[in-house]
Amino acid sequence: MKQQLKIAAAIALLCQSSINAKTVQLKIEDIDGNPIPDNMSDDEQNPLIISLKEEPGHKIVINAHPLEHTALDMATPTILLSGEELISKRAGTLGEILRLEPGMNMSSFGPAVSRPIIRGLSGGRVKITNNQMIVQDASTISADHDVGLEPLLAEQIEVVKGPATLLYGSGAIGGVVNVMDRKINPNVEDGISGGIEIRLGDSSTGEQSSVFTLDGGSQSWNWHLDGYDSSTNDLQIPGFAESAILRHHEEEEGEEHAEEEEVFGVLENSATSTQGGSIGSTYITDKGYWGVSVNRIEKKYGVPGHAHHEEEHHKEDTVVIDMSQTRYDFQTKLNQPFKGIEQLFVGIAYTDYQHQELEGVELGTQFSNKATEFKSYIKHSEWQSWLGVFGVQLIDRDFSAIGDEAVVAPSKTKNTAVFWLEEKSLGALKWELGARFETQSIDTDLGDSRSNDGFSYSIGSVYSISKHNKLAFNLSHAVRFPNADEYFSNGAHLATQSFEIGNPNLNNESSNNLDFSYRFETDKIAGELNIFYNQFSDFIFAETVLLTDSCLTTDAITHAQQSELLLVCYKQQDATYTGLELQLEIPLVRVNGHELNLDLFTDLVRAELTDGAHLPRIPASKTGVVLNYSFQDFSADLTWVNYQTQNRTGQNELATKGFELLDLEFSYRMVFSESDFFVFLKGNNLLDEEARDHGSFIKDVAPRVGRNIVIGMRYTF
Repeated sequence: MKQQLKIAAAIALLCQSSINAKTVQLKIEDIDGNPIPDNMSDDEQNPLIISLKEEPGHKIVINAHPLEHTALDMATPTILLSGEELISKRAGTLGEILRLEPGMNMSSFGPAVSRPIIRGLSGGRVKITNNQMIVQDASTISADHDVGLEPLLAEQIEVVKGPATLLYGSGAIGGVVNVMDRKINPNVEDGISGGIEIRLGDSSTGEQSSVFTLDGGSQSWNWHLDGYDSSTNDLQIPGFAESAILRHHEEEEGEEHAEEEEVFGVLENSATSTQGGSIGSTYITDKGYWGVSVNRIEKKYGVPGHAHHEEEHHKEDTVVIDMSQTRYDFQTKLNQPFKGIEQLFVGIAYTDYQHQELEGVELGTQFSNKATEFKSYIKHSEWQSWLGVFGVQLIDRDFSAIGDEAVVAPSKTKNTAVFWLEEKSLGALKWELGARFETQSIDTDLGDSRSNDGFSYSIGSVYSISKHNKLAFNLSHAVRFPNADEYFSNGAHLATQSFEIGNPNLNNESSNNLDFSYRFETDKIAGELNIFYNQFSDFIFAETVLLTDSCLTTDAITHAQQSELLLVCYKQQDATYTGLELQLEIPLVRVNGHELNLDLFTDLVRAELTDGAHLPRIPASKTGVVLNYSFQDFSADLTWVNYQTQNRTGQNELATKGFELLDLEFSYRMVFSESDFFVFLKGNNLLDEEARDHGSFIKDVAPRVGRNIVIGMRYTF
């Protein structure tokens, strides 16, 4: 009898976990609430009560790590979003989804483009991956280029903070954001399942988004199909597009303020339109799986805050980006393919990306990026209590920018790397060791070439004070290679209103990083404290310079003055990044099914060069409070976040005024025998604050949207 009850409870556990996307803990008790001993006979047992105790969200596996740890057991801090939490936070960009997480911000370029910032590091220092394979778009080249994946299809989003160079290459010196979906699905599907989600915004955004997914299969085969369509209008904003700080600065400099810049209440040229879809199939055996998929994205969006003035016709031509991407994926994971090998993974991804920058009706510059990534690793069986992986990664990238404003000559970049990770548990202490050796070569059509090599390594440990009370420590040395733009840029980029000049004499950028974390959970409080210190040698940064800077050429000065562009040079100097992140979860009320929880979070980062100057575009500190109420299938969240004024500015950079955001969300869930219906209503920026992100290149001409309402529903079966 007891065995049958355990089996029934296990089945219930699986059903519950598939609904809530959380791991649950089986608890078998007698009628008085006492645990049932395993050695008790059926005759001795009283009536049993079988309940499912929900475990915290951090128990979900982090797929970005090949040893598949939970967030609690990682030596480096992580963030994980899935289930209803991800549904409620979904937005059109990754940066917007993650913006409130401790240590996270966004480098927005209007509503269509928003790349995540991790601990003040952005651009090429933050890798974006899809099912562990790198997203090979052009978003690391310039801040106005969008990330080549669709967040509305994400099943799980994972963030690994701090250097992830061992697994993902020299560019991941700041961290990695891994987006999981079901295009390649290693789980057996029986019959057909799927879902549809619809999101509608009020006149402030005009959002109209819809997405569908279908999964099916039988026996050893399964298939996946998805598609989406999303659009927004020009955003409504609380005031002028230009910030008061910029307007005051222009007055002090004696600059004339053109009439077309006096637009109030609307962020011109910020509308977006996105369509796309995927198809995939997976063959599953007792030994593992083989999967293939194809994904297509088409997106057209305006670049707000910038325009090209043609004196002859006295008109303004806006800049619009027309992007398209096709990606092909193949993945296989085999269990115990050889003696001593527990797992073999092979992944191949080919990306054909391109976008056109349209200046009015004319084609300005056309970007193309064709890239192939091969990644494979083996997970060996336990040896002398050590468990680990050894792998290789190859990336071949062919990039070009063709047009009157091409900033860099077409180039070919090749990366070759081997990596190794090991871990060993000694009682309550777990050790993690890792290393990576990588080479890079860059060749341009103009005959310029560069080659680099570097060695990265890390040592970390996790000490378990108790099951949900742990200390984590990680020390790492990470190397990042300069990219082609940092080496060879020499030209104007209208979308960013800058003339960029590379530095062919750049050295490898390296950092020594120290990370400390304390994670705890009790019945009365749970939380996590992270403290980090990063010491960079030869840190590469883009600096807005004056006309007297030695990096400038006469042609660059002339062109920039004629087109009213900022002059930007790539430079190197030692730098330090320090900061902390704190998050607390406090249950306040547990009465008759009514639950009230309080979440508190804060973060800050300081980034300085060795000469004492502040680095540009470092996000301001933020502090937030979240009240969550739930009763049965209903829940409500009230979120208040304060962003401090950022006065720690880089050279020729303006300060950013602080602001407060107040959001309110209601959601209701209905669970049927074979389907699930989830509906939500969100009010964002209810105080109608003028909000500007200091990490954005266009913060002074493109604020966030004002007060807005979004209603949505998701039906799954």
